[in-house]
Amino acid sequence: MKKVAVWILVIAFLGVCGQTAAQSTVDAPTIDIWTAAATGNIEAIKQHLAAGTDLNAKEPTGGSTPLMVAAVYGQTEAAKLLVEKGADVNARNNDGATALLAAAFFCRTETVKLLLGKDAEVNAKNIRAETPLDSVAGEWSQELEGLYKWIAEILQLQLDLERIKATRPKIAALLRRSGGKTGGPSKAATATTFRGSYYVNGEIHVNTYGTPEGKPLTTGHSDFKPSWSKTGDMLVFFRRLKNHPVTVMWKTAICVIKVDGTGFHKLTDGTHTDFNQTWTRDGSNTPIWNRKNPETGSFYVMQSKVGNRPGQEVALTDKRYHSWAYTCLKDGRILVQSAHPKQGHGYFLMTRNAGGNPRFERIDCELAKKGLLDRVSVSPSEKRVCFEYQTGFDYKDTGRTLYIADFDAKKRTITNAKPFANEEADPSPWFAYPRWTKDETAIVYHASGKLYLYTLKDGSTKQVSTNAGADYRYPHGEATPK
Repeated sequence: MKKVAVWILVIAFLGVCGQTAAQSTVDAPTIDIWTAAATGNIEAIKQHLAAGTDLNAKEPTGGSTPLMVAAVYGQTEAAKLLVEKGADVNARNNDGATALLAAAFFCRTETVKLLLGKDAEVNAKNIRAETPLDSVAGEWSQELEGLYKWIAEILQLQLDLERIKATRPKIAALLRRSGGKTGGPSKAATATTFRGSYYVNGEIHVNTYGTPEGKPLTTGHSDFKPSWSKTGDMLVFFRRLKNHPVTVMWKTAICVIKVDGTGFHKLTDGTHTDFNQTWTRDGSNTPIWNRKNPETGSFYVMQSKVGNRPGQEVALTDKRYHSWAYTCLKDGRILVQSAHPKQGHGYFLMTRNAGGNPRFERIDCELAKKGLLDRVSVSPSEKRVCFEYQTGFDYKDTGRTLYIADFDAKKRTITNAKPFANEEADPSPWFAYPRWTKDETAIVYHASGKLYLYTLKDGSTKQVSTNAGADYRYPHGEATPK
């Protein structure tokens, strides 16, 4: 039996609190409807009903409705009121999950019974063809227990694991009596010859794609986005030290570790919001990343040196205007997105200038006139790029299409762009972080908690993550900085 992927629950329900629904100013509720549902605050829900709040409104982070949130937290009375007042019992979040799947996974027995009695689709499938029964059909294991603990930490839930362990078979039996079925076998991972670094449930791994993971390089923390140095011996990543439902409110530390697990040290002190680190390709192995300006909410580009102490990092761009570094070139330039005060918004090749103003050279790209390019990665030969793309300029993570395009560093052009994943721009899945393999024959990326490998020669795609119950993200190729 399949185990439900952790991604269902993390991306779907991570941002349930602190959001605000569109509502009438008449008798305006004092808390948002998702928080009211999570806490079982019936009076607040009634205030929302009186104010005309949309009961099927989806919170921005994962697309959860108030009913889904009530299901996660086992607030059966709140769920009952919402359904009776018109909430869609079969609404789906960005992962395709329903309230019934969430209630089943967390073993909220009374909520499961309520939803089944209110015509919830017992075999509704998420984007990976997983049903509510799939979420509880697997045998209990140490790995599964660790998964629940990790989710509880992320969602700040108090979970009684002994109760869940004892209740899972009962929930499965209840679903089967109502006609519940499993969604069928998962796609098996395909072994490859490519090595990479990536994230699994908050830990950093170095492994051959398509094979089971061994011991992680980091444990006991939430570590993100490992980028492999061009020299092949180091990773740079960021460690989350202070969590927050809004990602850009995290406090993080940029860290370096050798690929063999030794030599760990922090480059920053964890009092800043530092994101999306990479390496230069000019032979200097210089870590580059983006730092939030708390006064404006925008970002500016930073650098340090391997072995440096926190406080020795320096800014490469003026923090008064937004600049975001994506990837570096062998000649030392950095591909950035910037709201340059003189040249305006766009994509540039930026030349560093220690102690002075950096030089910005605009990149010409037709796609950039119609939407956003994000998480851009230049290939090892620097003749191609891959990236995420969304039509329009209203930033959102899900529903993006992954592209490959030709890149000319001298002419500063991105041309001949072709989609290779989520071509239909399905609004629900999270297709993200396309990164090159060392030989430039393939691109690895993540999609809703799994890793996939796209081969350029034949256009084939295969799954290369092996653990169906784990959350995989942020792949990078061996000795191939993004």
